[in-house]
Amino acid sequence: MTAAEIYLYLAIISSSLLGIFILLNFFGLDIDDLDVDFGLGDFFSFNSVIAMGAVAGWTGYIGHNLGMQSWVIHAISISIGLVAYVASIYLLDKLKGLESSGTVILDNAIGCTGTVYLGIPEKEKGSGQIQAVVQGRLLTLDAKTTREALETGKSVLIYDVKDNFVYVESFTPDN
Repeated sequence: MTAAEIYLYLAIISSSLLGIFILLNFFGLDIDDLDVDFGLGDFFSFNSVIAMGAVAGWTGYIGHNLGMQSWVIHAISISIGLVAYVASIYLLDKLKGLESSGTVILDNAIGCTGTVYLGIPEKEKGSGQIQAVVQGRLLTLDAKTTREALETGKSVLIYDVKDNFVYVESFTPDN
């Protein structure tokens, strides 16, 4: 078997596996989510290894068809394959960073501003509701104040969270 044939088989097998893994990802099965730990953390990914094989295989095959010397072909295909590996690890890591659980963490509301939706009695004598954008979502939150009563439509600043209530004070936005 010649080096060109080896590169061709590597390219075809790796490209086929990569295509299968991409199709499986569309249906919700990520091969990298399987519970396999090599102790390499984010530096190992089946998808990245297969991408490296596909890129190195096609590069080596094309290099042989262009009549390049074997040592040059090996050096170039391994180098380009490693670049593909590192690039896919980097891109997959960035894509995983886009994942979101969708859970609103109420403590993230501190510092946000909103509008009183249902009047809030003074000095924690009861509760009302406000509407505020927290984590990119418009939420209606149960609210209390330790100061004067706040009527519907008033702008407020969330300064604390206790027992699933946001604590607010009057706020004048800068225009």
